[in-house]
Amino acid sequence: MIAKLRTLKYSAGFTLLEILLVLAIVGAILTILVGYYQEQMTAFRNDKTAAQMQQILNAGMAYYVANGAWPSASGSSTALHCLQQDTTRPECAQQYLPTNLTSGWMGTYTVNSTAANLYVTTPITSTTATDASAYASIIAGKLPLGYIAATVTGTPPWPSIATCTTTTCNVVASVNVPGQNLSNATAINFAGLYHQGACVPVPTCPVDKNGTTMTPQVIVVPVQVGGYYDSGSNNVYPISSFTAYAEGGQGAGTSPAACNESPSITPSCASNIAGNAATDYWRACLQLVTERGDVQNQSPKNTDWGSKITMAAFTRCAVSNEPSGSSFSVYGN
Repeated sequence: MIAKLRTLKYSAGFTLLEILLVLAIVGAILTILVGYYQEQMTAFRNDKTAAQMQQILNAGMAYYVANGAWPSASGSSTALHCLQQDTTRPECAQQYLPTNLTSGWMGTYTVNSTAANLYVTTPITSTTATDASAYASIIAGKLPLGYIAATVTGTPPWPSIATCTTTTCNVVASVNVPGQNLSNATAINFAGLYHQGACVPVPTCPVDKNGTTMTPQVIVVPVQVGGYYDSGSNNVYPISSFTAYAEGGQGAGTSPAACNESPSITPSCASNIAGNAATDYWRACLQLVTERGDVQNQSPKNTDWGSKITMAAFTRCAVSNEPSGSSFSVYGN
């Protein structure tokens, strides 16, 4: 009985070797968990920064589509402030971004632009130059036209580098003029119905992807034309031909020339017309020929005939070097 008790006494508890083994296992697990946590935090920081930079680029493109230009700085208000809504500037009244944007690496964002591109940058700071360069490269790889740069001062684009040599590395990403605006350049962006001599607003065109200002154009098409009648009589003459055209488009504040066929119908187009933001105008005109002859050569003239016809005017912005297609030709025997 005594021998049995002694056996139980000496077999209870853990040996020093067992305790050290358990501590080694726990330490290894903690090391793995800490490393995994650090990797996840780094990935989270990179993903957050890339997502916010993409968000800024998207906001810049939305601003361009609405305003025909990139957001710009004015005084103490930066281009980023404009996207985040700056009520002191009319062009920045709409909010495209939240105001509490902070990079995953606790850096700030800077927005710059050229005629054809919008740039967003942010610094990545780490304990070593190798880590800063690696993290910045990972973020740049997630963004359009992304790369890393040593400095981002002055006018973009800034020179790209393979690796950074300091503990701060800059991520740069950019976008071109948005495709939606370029698509609109070859399509109709304004249409309206007019009578003879009416004022058609000239659009303010943005720049194309080459940095060249697009060219405003107008197309005038007859919609409804009735037989011309003599002034003060019921005589109506069959129409032989009619052609719509536009006068003007000479610059802001310049009234377009009167239509040749109705010089008495000349509404003033030198100043803004209610509801339109344009400061330059075309005049919609129609040349009408009846069996009696050209309306402008008939006497006495019916000065209100232009109010009886209707024309449609379409305006657009054409990109530079736009293909014109084939010429118009009529073939016959």
